[in-house]
Amino acid sequence: MITGERVVIKGLSRSVSAQIYNIVNKEEFRELTGTLYPVSEFEHEEWLKRAATNPDQKLFGVFDRKADSFLGTIGLKNFDQKNRNAELFVSLDSPGGYGADAVQTLVRYSFSHLNMHKIYLKVFATNARAIHCYEKAGFQTEGILRQHHFDNGQYTDVLIMGIHR
Repeated sequence: MITGERVVIKGLSRSVSAQIYNIVNKEEFRELTGTLYPVSEFEHEEWLKRAATNPDQKLFGVFDRKADSFLGTIGLKNFDQKNRNAELFVSLDSPGGYGADAVQTLVRYSFSHLNMHKIYLKVFATNARAIHCYEKAGFQTEGILRQHHFDNGQYTDVLIMGIHR
């Protein structure tokens, strides 16, 4: 387990699979993640199995520290050992500031236990809530991919944000 102020990050269990399935199929989450279609149970089971066992990424569950209730997922991918950086991804279904704590907790762990120098992420410029969360966690905008993502009949920018040790 990786403990933050309000969250605990730990390995996934089968018991949260249905909750992850419900989160990824919420229309507002699909818009924020760029998922084009609702995900079937079959696709979800295969994706979760691949994601949880993929040696090139690490997927965790995020839980409320006091209630031990499942809040969503967080993880790292695109590990670059030579340059000591990795890409963070997160999907939480919880209001109230859990996101910044989950991000800070995984970043802190990445720096102190994985010897990472930099953690970066990509976020749609239209996702003000996530951008605020990442800025609160210490991330800064490092670049903009102009008109990079097409959704609802228009192109939007994608921000690249990062934080250094």
